[in-house]
Amino acid sequence: MEIISNNKVINYILNKLAALGLLVFIMCLYLILGTGFNLYEFTEYLSNIKIWGLICGYALVTTVIIDLIRLKWRECTFKMSILLHCLAGFIVFFPFTGIHLFSLIAGSIGALCAFIYTISYYIIKQKKYLVWIALFVFPLLLSLRLIDFTIKKEWTEEKTDSSFSAEFERFNGKHEIPLPLKKADIVTSSISFEQMNDGGYGYHISNNNGDLVGMNELENTNKEYGDINSNAFQFKAEEAGIYKIIVTGDNLKGKIQVKWKID
Repeated sequence: MEIISNNKVINYILNKLAALGLLVFIMCLYLILGTGFNLYEFTEYLSNIKIWGLICGYALVTTVIIDLIRLKWRECTFKMSILLHCLAGFIVFFPFTGIHLFSLIAGSIGALCAFIYTISYYIIKQKKYLVWIALFVFPLLLSLRLIDFTIKKEWTEEKTDSSFSAEFERFNGKHEIPLPLKKADIVTSSISFEQMNDGGYGYHISNNNGDLVGMNELENTNKEYGDINSNAFQFKAEEAGIYKIIVTGDNLKGKIQVKWKID
């Protein structure tokens, strides 16, 4: 009896994880379609482990609580279970964002995801062979996020101890400029983008742990850039390590120039 009970618990856990795998797969399918099959942008969404962890954790905790309610409340039907899941997906945003248009839209998406999760669990319980297929989603997606899908065409670059410049026909993805810093170092930098098409661009700073670093925007007094879009900023190293100035392009054609000074 104990073996049978243990098998039921293991099957229950595997089914829940497999249903979650199907939900994540459907969400990722939506993301990759939404990005127009831009693999770099897609893997950037995947790289936000904290957000995905919160989504998966909330889904698992909520569904277990609802199953306990169904266990105690025998009259709670499958339709009622779907309703409870959708309600849990809908209200999760309200404590953090309050009641307004954004929370209503986000809540509706959350309810839809909860509905997909519930139906996925029901299907997996009926089709046992889907369990292992769905469970394969997690390691597959984790491995995908480790691949850099940055595209650089006709890319030429020059780098010195205090500057970096690049010219290219197409840049889609990111380029990292590492800066070894000591604690309390202050970096003052300017970044210019010469845009020759309608592609997009951006930049940010990350620390030794890969976390974003706050920066102070400065008035750019560099007149050499002319009409080129130029941004100046400053940030302080809170601890020693390798910091990175990361420039990004969205199918951009043009030039990038970065200059920095460390005090």
